[in-house]
Amino acid sequence: MRTITIKLPEHRGVPVEAERISADVLAGLTIKEISEIEVWHGNRRLPLSKIFLISGDPDPDKPEETRIVLEGDLSKVKRLGEGMSSGVMEIIGDAGMHAGNSMRGGMLHIKGDAGDWLGREMRGGRIIVEGNAGNYAGAGYRGERCGMRGGEIVIKGNAGAFLGEHLCGGSIEVMGDAGDFPGCANQGGVIRIHGHAHLPGAEMVKGSITAGSAHVLPSFACEGTVELGGLTYKKYIGDLVENGKGELYVASGQIGK
Repeated sequence: MRTITIKLPEHRGVPVEAERISADVLAGLTIKEISEIEVWHGNRRLPLSKIFLISGDPDPDKPEETRIVLEGDLSKVKRLGEGMSSGVMEIIGDAGMHAGNSMRGGMLHIKGDAGDWLGREMRGGRIIVEGNAGNYAGAGYRGERCGMRGGEIVIKGNAGAFLGEHLCGGSIEVMGDAGDFPGCANQGGVIRIHGHAHLPGAEMVKGSITAGSAHVLPSFACEGTVELGGLTYKKYIGDLVENGKGELYVASGQIGK
């Protein structure tokens, strides 16, 4: 597998729009050609070589045989892996907003924290975040009727507010807690939150949400308890305000209605 290493030598206070950093774009280029790709740095277009140190296997290869490794404080570097359909991207550090936007395949592995809008309107592939994720992970932009449609997001820390808003497919798993309104307007996806969820499933019409504990909206009806994976959960149906048939499972010990 071809490996391309892109290192940010110093923190950038000015955002970088890096949607062209993905295996789909870089796999067929030489290192010299990659260095000459232009990206927006604030309101200026600069070649990658003016911002990053680039090294790796010189010969082009197929996207599915390409691994991109990014190093440094990338918290101001936006749109990494946007639209990627194959290959592997590893971010050794934090990633900025919109990482994995519209991703269709491949693997995006963030070994730090992720900014807001992680995996926005994702359609396939897999995203793993070793740290925390910001708001709107797996959601859709304002005015969109569907957010994430397929693929998988795993967040090993906590997630911010509106996790999976307008979710239409795929799955999101959060090992820690989620902020306000996870699964808001869920239309068919699966969300698993191992920690606490605050007001999950508002305006949900179908799909499922599982939480370790939750403050449940009064517009959900409790249907008793079920056993899932050896644990006891209360099962709720809702959001009844939307005549929803979504399923919400909350483990014992939750903050009730």
